Amino acid sequence: MSTRRRQGGLVFPIVLVFFGLMFLLINLGIVDRAIWGQIIRFWPVLLILSGIDTLLRRSSAGAAFGTMISTVILVVAGIAMFQLFAPQSWITETHAFSHSLDGASAAEVVLSCSDCSMDIAANSSSNNLISGQLTLRRDERLTESVRRDGDTAHFQLESEYWLPFLPKAGRESHVWQAGLTDSIPLALSVQTQGPVDLDLTGLQLTSVDVSTGDERCQITLSQLSTTLYLSGRQIEVLVPQNVGLRVSGSASIELALPSTYIRSASEIVSPNYETAAIRTEVVLRPGAEWVEIKTLDADPIP
Repeated sequence: MSTRRRQGGLVFPIVLVFFGLMFLLINLGIVDRAIWGQIIRFWPVLLILSGIDTLLRRSSAGAAFGTMISTVILVVAGIAMFQLFAPQSWITETHAFSHSLDGASAAEVVLSCSDCSMDIAANSSSNNLISGQLTLRRDERLTESVRRDGDTAHFQLESEYWLPFLPKAGRESHVWQAGLTDSIPLALSVQTQGPVDLDLTGLQLTSVDVSTGDERCQITLSQLSTTLYLSGRQIEVLVPQNVGLRVSGSASIELALPSTYIRSASEIVSPNYETAAIRTEVVLRPGAEWVEIKTLDADPIP
């Protein structure tokens, strides 16, 4: 006569693992201690898991399925707790960066991150090509690349996550702020899924390439001629009154324009485009969905 070994439930060991992980994350400073107040609110989950475990433990296949369901529920609960309480403590490092002009007469600048907010403007008071500061998540790796090609400087700053599957921190805390020199011509590339505030006033930009995600992107144009390549869902372009603007690549893109702009089959132009001494070309690439063009009021007389 064979005896059947009785197996214990799976809920208790899984709960032990969950609470052990929570204590570890708290001790490492990744999760705030206030998370315990929220965990207590989810105590009915233990009843649900116990019921599922009891029902499905009657067969080996049921036990395996119950283990899978219980694990999924606990993982989802853990991710939810992390999203609620980890973001502020997950942004742990403020990093300052700068690179001098070092005699360069032109430059290319690339700024790229996964989901940070970007705030970029001119910095006329500095002798640096670029300077600023940013915040990083614990698992975020920052790469800074600098090289020279004759008199042209190439500066690239980009970040990537070691653990991209983790919930992202709030973008209001994950900010890149950069000031660019206004003394030499620049080619600028900006890539992020977060919001962008790009003030080009005073900058000598030969081209600007902006690629964003779902968040708002606001670009204030310089009173110097340039070419602007845009991709993103919500883009607002602020145009000085003396700048002529031409928009191309807009066939399938929703546009909000001043009533005086002139449409044709292949492009859209401002009424002063042909006569303006300063002209900006805006090229809307695939991925651009909604673009609003606004004319700035004239600067007040000092």
